[in-house]
Amino acid sequence: MRVRLAGCALLLLAAAACGGGEGEGGGLSSVSSTTSTMSTNGATPTTGTPGTASTPSTTKTTGATSTTEIAGTPGTTGPGTGSPSGDDDPTVMPSTTEDIVTSPTVGTEFGGTEVVVDGATTTTTEAPWDGLTMPLTGEPAPTGLPERPALVVKVGNNDGRSLPQVGLEVADIVYEVMVENYVTRFIAVYHSELPEAVRPVRSARSSDIDLLANLDRPIFAYWGSNAGVAEEVGEAERLGLLQARSTMGRGQEHFHRDDSRKAPYNGVLDPASVVNSLDGPTPPPGPIISYGPVPASAVRTFGVRWTMANRDIAFVWDTGSEQWIRYQDGVPHLDANGVPLAADNVLKLTVGYRRSDADSISPQLLSIGSGDGWLFRDGTVTGIVWSRQFIADGWTILDDDTGQLLHLDQGSTWVLMARLGEGEILDAREARALTG
Repeated sequence: MRVRLAGCALLLLAAAACGGGEGEGGGLSSVSSTTSTMSTNGATPTTGTPGTASTPSTTKTTGATSTTEIAGTPGTTGPGTGSPSGDDDPTVMPSTTEDIVTSPTVGTEFGGTEVVVDGATTTTTEAPWDGLTMPLTGEPAPTGLPERPALVVKVGNNDGRSLPQVGLEVADIVYEVMVENYVTRFIAVYHSELPEAVRPVRSARSSDIDLLANLDRPIFAYWGSNAGVAEEVGEAERLGLLQARSTMGRGQEHFHRDDSRKAPYNGVLDPASVVNSLDGPTPPPGPIISYGPVPASAVRTFGVRWTMANRDIAFVWDTGSEQWIRYQDGVPHLDANGVPLAADNVLKLTVGYRRSDADSISPQLLSIGSGDGWLFRDGTVTGIVWSRQFIADGWTILDDDTGQLLHLDQGSTWVLMARLGEGEILDAREARALTG
């Protein structure tokens, strides 16, 4: 959320900035205006409730308009205000290695509404939402939560024949996992919104079960599997970890082939059909990650890259949409409508892989344990330590310098499951090479 401190917003400065006391001059007596500044020191935001925080700042007043400079970041009014437009950008870049990221302070901006009275601009700060929030995005849910479980779908990304994917653009969370031949496959998680269709639906892998076990018995939809993985999925279902729907067993009627494309890149799922086929009411999932303000230790950045032998993935901050735009193999990754895929948060987690017990040529993700990584949100990056001790646990994300709990921005999240040494923080030149 965004805030700009405008002239006359702080009534304590009214005499100096506007030439009059309360109710005098500029018609301010007829406008109700508040500006709040909160310190992050000692504050612990509540999971799922967007918080607000700011860092020490100074206010410059010029005529009837004032701007706020954030300590340690001259000329900025908050994270993500820069763009990859030149090498003289004042951005402080963290290390491009997998080491701990240390940084100066970047503050949080608050949402607000501007009011202009007699040429003076004021900002009214919006109160934080304290009602229900969507469990997998942290966004407000004023009409209540959808009474359905999470839907998890395996989506192909082997090569150009998988493109464009359908339905990824509305996923709450997308896990991107390495598969054989050093390419990736997606595990798309839906709850707050269901797409009309998902394509191309691909087979289940051993990695999937641990990843989705913290979603409170989600529906797991996939296009078949080998015998070993089928046995693993069956056991997970008997344990109450998931509800399987596939082309091999229960739920085959929810899948079909798109005849305009070649198999196996043409498998389509009808999400609404799957959800509506459940035997009875199923509660929504609980939150698996915390949402709240920008970390005090965050620094501005341009993006992130994950490089493997046969796949190059990048996310670049876009100041217009205020999202991270996805690039794959050097070009924008477009959805079926020609719109670039994007995310509000990108988590790059350093993880391990081992050989799958069910398939000797398939790598199996190790998503239980802990590791380091980066959190990208609001045009910033923060070094993190992630942990998840049991398959039913959510993700704990800590600042790798202070040990404090970190929070994601409200909205969608893309999680890159990268091995050690495969991640890189982009500088202005590298981001500009992608965006043109």
